[in-house]
Amino acid sequence: MSKYIFSFRIVLNLLWILAVPVIVKAQIDVTTPLERSVYQREKNGSADVIISGNYAIPVDKIEVRATPVAEGQGIAIAWTTLQDKPAGGVFSGKLSMAGGWYKVEVRGLKGGIAIGNIDAISRVGVGEVFIIAGQSNAQGMDETNPSAPLPPPARDDRVNYVIFDNDAQNRWTDAPIANIQPLQLQTAWNGNGQNPNIMGPRGHTSWCWGILGDLLAQRLNVPILFVNTGWSGTSIQNWRESSQGIITTNAYSAGVKLPAEMPYGNLRLAMQYYAKPFGARAVLWMQGETDNLPRRTNADTYKNDLKSVISKLSSDVNRPITWVISRTSMVSIPDDPKFTSVTSNEIIAGQNAVLRELPGITYPGPETDNLPAARSDGTHFFGEVALKVLANAWNETLNTNFFATVNPVSVSQEPKITSVCADNNASVNLTLPDGFQGYKWSVEVNGRYTERSGRSINISEPGKYTGTVKDAYGNALVTQTMVINTSIKPVTPTIREIGSQQACADSSFTFSINQGNELYNWYKQGTGNTLATNSTLTVSDGGNYFARSENVFGCLSNNSDVSSLTIRPKTPTPIIERTGPFTALATISQKDLKEKYDWKMGGEILTSSTANIIKTAQTGTYSARAGVTYVVGSNLLTCYSSFSNDLQVITEGISDVVVFPNPATRDQVYVESLEDINDAEIVVYDLYGRIMVTQKQDMKSRVKVLLNNLQPGKYVVRVKGANTDVARQLVVN
Repeated sequence: MSKYIFSFRIVLNLLWILAVPVIVKAQIDVTTPLERSVYQREKNGSADVIISGNYAIPVDKIEVRATPVAEGQGIAIAWTTLQDKPAGGVFSGKLSMAGGWYKVEVRGLKGGIAIGNIDAISRVGVGEVFIIAGQSNAQGMDETNPSAPLPPPARDDRVNYVIFDNDAQNRWTDAPIANIQPLQLQTAWNGNGQNPNIMGPRGHTSWCWGILGDLLAQRLNVPILFVNTGWSGTSIQNWRESSQGIITTNAYSAGVKLPAEMPYGNLRLAMQYYAKPFGARAVLWMQGETDNLPRRTNADTYKNDLKSVISKLSSDVNRPITWVISRTSMVSIPDDPKFTSVTSNEIIAGQNAVLRELPGITYPGPETDNLPAARSDGTHFFGEVALKVLANAWNETLNTNFFATVNPVSVSQEPKITSVCADNNASVNLTLPDGFQGYKWSVEVNGRYTERSGRSINISEPGKYTGTVKDAYGNALVTQTMVINTSIKPVTPTIREIGSQQACADSSFTFSINQGNELYNWYKQGTGNTLATNSTLTVSDGGNYFARSENVFGCLSNNSDVSSLTIRPKTPTPIIERTGPFTALATISQKDLKEKYDWKMGGEILTSSTANIIKTAQTGTYSARAGVTYVVGSNLLTCYSSFSNDLQVITEGISDVVVFPNPATRDQVYVESLEDINDAEIVVYDLYGRIMVTQKQDMKSRVKVLLNNLQPGKYVVRVKGANTDVARQLVVN
């Protein structure tokens, strides 16, 4: 089944994702090739295959790889660049592929990293494409006996045909986009209603072509594609007249006219709509029975008419096309109940004359009149046995020399749609490439189909948009199909960090958005510059910030709500000094900041104190930093200073209670205890035991002893507490 009925589609999925981003199908989407496409290989055995599609996430490179479906069915191509820096949500590139049957995969990269999904077409071929033309033995015949088995299908998965039922419609102005399927056509049919076994555009059943496809696929080891334009009962006059725009008459009933442009119209459409994008090796021509009987066409007339058709087709598609011409004339005598077969030397002579006079353009096909096959009605190769004989005859004709010498119709380059967002950010301008004579757009919106003309169109609704271009000769190429599933204007983004935010002066702050499929442009109010183009913005300046989504077309959303950022002042670095045998003090240059402190010894943060004083009995190198906490609503932020200078503290050999300095002046005497002493009593005695000074207070740090009236001399300082009673000698100068 083809990936879509539409060829070359571009799925531009503009999903807004409000949760953790997930991979969705439309992030990377291959639109060309079609599923089961077969591209005509050149004489060197390879073809340049266009790989195109869309991306719905920001990428800067598209890569492709091709893997043979089965071992030995092609030459693998590892991941390689298809296109650098694609724009407008579409990508397109050319990949040279050797003959084979491949799985083609495409991925997107951003900054060298693969992102999104890997999309794939499971079957893509480089092989042989044939256009079949002629009458019933080319077209194929439906069994008159409903119980008889249908002609055998192709057994090899690599044999394909185009679905295009023009058997009843007889349209001649255009053809549908190719829908390619494996050549089966095995639906039972009793002759009522529409024939279900049409090998597009007008072939009936798989006939001998499924068998021939198997033979070629296995011998050449490449896939095969058939387009069948045969028309039962037609004469060379019918083909020549219809190619000239003349309404032509049925050879078996003078009162019955064939539809306008037919039968030639199907052949022209096949070349202009299918051989144009896929290329083709040759036209396989099998016709002449009707010119034997009842027409009785002479050799010169047959030759001239067939040469006219060959020339007209080359003119219509603006290049020479190889024709493989079978020598065919055997037909049963009309109304003969015994189905007696007769051949015509005149018809064979006319066919051989074309081969002689158009070397390099025509190539000899099988001589079918003498094939060893029973024809139950005297004309047609009914039954699998007879069809195998016919298929083998074609296979022998399409030999190694044929493929080595015949120049095919090359694959045409796919025209590319250019997409640009309109100024209103709510619509997109789609433009087809310049240089063509005709432009048409097929539009599907909400299930309604319309057509629009012109090289460019403006679209504002979700839908499917496909362009078709025609050159001066009527050759048609179909572009990618843009499939837009959501509104063109992107959804307004929501910043996660809403409202008022704050950051420290020596740091930065990051705003973020729940990432979807768009780019995100960040701005600061009062400036016009784009600060960043991703889902986050890291800034170190205060101000008001907002964002806008930008999709792959370049369309911008409305502004998001504004988030503000306040940058807090730098916290001063503290200075620390030793204030006692067991304590160190940290101070900063600013007042009333309500700061707290982190103390560090030897690189390890201490948890014993957050005050500006630390008491310790451990020798080491100490430092401190100040931290100031700011509150905005429920948003708490602590800004830290740098760590202070290092302070060396040595406590070895120091007793638990120390009087210092010693000796000391009477105005600068302190007492400090390693352990805190609540409600400590400090008493100073002279050498006679007299109490000179008494003071009571908690000892949590150093305590100044008030000795204002003491004379120089020796004294004893006694410190008493709940679990402490020590005395220390003091000398006062």
